[in-house]
Amino acid sequence: MMLSKSDFERFKDWLDLDVNSIAWEGRYAESFSGFWESFFKDQIAPLELGERFDYAKKIAKSGPLISWLNWLFEKFITFTFVHQGKSVREIAFLFDLQEKYVSTLLRNHLIKVYPVYEDLINDNFQISNVSSKNLFLRFDDLIGTLGPEALAKGTFEDDILAHMEVTLYPDWPNLVKELRKDILALKVDFENFRKKTAFRRQLKFLQEVIVLLLILSVVVFALKNTNKWYEDYLVNKITLFEPNFFWLDKSLSYQEQDLLAKQQIDLSNKELDELERLEAQTVFSDERLGSRYDPESDVVVLDSVDDVPKSFGEAETEQSEYEENKKGGYRDSSYASSNKKAYRILMASVEPASVRNEILPLMKSYGIQQVDNVRPGMQIPGGMYFNLQVPSKNLKDFMTKVSSLSEASIYESRSQGGEQPGKNRVFIWIKSI
Repeated sequence: MMLSKSDFERFKDWLDLDVNSIAWEGRYAESFSGFWESFFKDQIAPLELGERFDYAKKIAKSGPLISWLNWLFEKFITFTFVHQGKSVREIAFLFDLQEKYVSTLLRNHLIKVYPVYEDLINDNFQISNVSSKNLFLRFDDLIGTLGPEALAKGTFEDDILAHMEVTLYPDWPNLVKELRKDILALKVDFENFRKKTAFRRQLKFLQEVIVLLLILSVVVFALKNTNKWYEDYLVNKITLFEPNFFWLDKSLSYQEQDLLAKQQIDLSNKELDELERLEAQTVFSDERLGSRYDPESDVVVLDSVDDVPKSFGEAETEQSEYEENKKGGYRDSSYASSNKKAYRILMASVEPASVRNEILPLMKSYGIQQVDNVRPGMQIPGGMYFNLQVPSKNLKDFMTKVSSLSEASIYESRSQGGEQPGKNRVFIWIKSI
C-alpha cells in the first residue's frame, strides 16, 4: 500500500483543521503549508509515514507540539480505517503497531461519533486473543448499523488540538527545516538518528552503572572505616580498667630526706630549765581515774506482768529496781527530770484483727483514753498499733489481760513527759505473723 498526494488532501479535508488559528491568524500560513507538503510526501508507505512521525517527535522539544503530532498520527490511523476500508489487523501490520492499540484508538473515536451505539462498538472492538474475529472488522461492516457520520468529519468541537497555534512554538522552525529535506536523506538521517539514540542509551546505561559502583565503593569504604574506628574505641574503653604504669615519670628517683636533720633548735638556758620542769611533772603525775558515770539504758525488759510494781502511785516517784540492778547502785542525774514509766507490749498473732477486737472493749471498761489523734488499733505496716493513757490503778490488770490474749513481751522505759497525772503511757503493737 502506497499513500498518494490525494490521500493526504482527503485526510486534510476530513480532519477539518482550523488553519487560520494554527497559523496565528494566517501569519504563519506559509510555514504550515510548507510543513504539510514536506511531511506528507507523495507515494510514501504507511510504515515510512510512521517513521516520519517518530522522527518529528524526536525533533520537537516542547510537550504541546509533541502532543499535537501524536494526535495528528492517531487521526490518520482513524482516517485509514474509515475512508480506506482497512481492518484492524491490516492497519496494525501496515504501520507496525499493536492490534490492541489500534482497536482501542478506533473504539474511542467511534464512541464520540456514535455515543448511542457505545455497547455495540465496545463489543465489536474488543480483542481477547490473536484469533479474534474482530481483528478483521472493517468500517463497511458497521456503516449499515452506525451510519455514515464518521465519513464526514474527523474532529469534534472539544478537540483543542485542532485549533492549537503550533507555529508559535520555538522548535517549530527547526521541525519544518528538517522535514523539507529530501525524502531519502530524511530516511538516512532517521536511521542515523536511531543509531545515535541507541548509542546514547547505551552510554547513559554505562554511566549509571559506573555511578552506582562508585556509590557502592564509597559506602563500603565508609562502613569499613567506621567499624575500625568503633573497634578502636571499644579497645580503649576496655584498656581503661587494666593496670597502666606508663604514666610514671621514670626520670625521678627516690631520695631519702630527713626533714629534721637540717632544722636547728636554738633554746636559752631558761627555756631548757622550764622544759625539764614540765617533763618532770608529767612523768610523776597520777593518771586520771575513769569516769564513774555509766549511762544507763532507758529500756528494761520485764519477764512478766508480776514484775510491774504493785503500787503504781509509789512507782511514779521511786527508782526502778530493775534499773538499779542493771546500773549497779547509782543513777544518772538526768533521771531526776521525770520518774514516770512507760510500757511497751509487743505481741505476735496470726490474726491481729481478732486481738484488736478483744482489746478495744477493755479500754472502755478500764477508762483508757487514746493519746492525741492516734486511733487505737490503727493499721501500720506489719501489724496494728495502740498508743494509750492507762490509769495507774488499772495498769496491772489491763496489762495482765492484754498479755494473756497472745504471746507478748513487755518493756519498761522512762517516760519523756507529757503524761496526765495518775496515768501511764502504754504502747501496744500487735505484729502480724
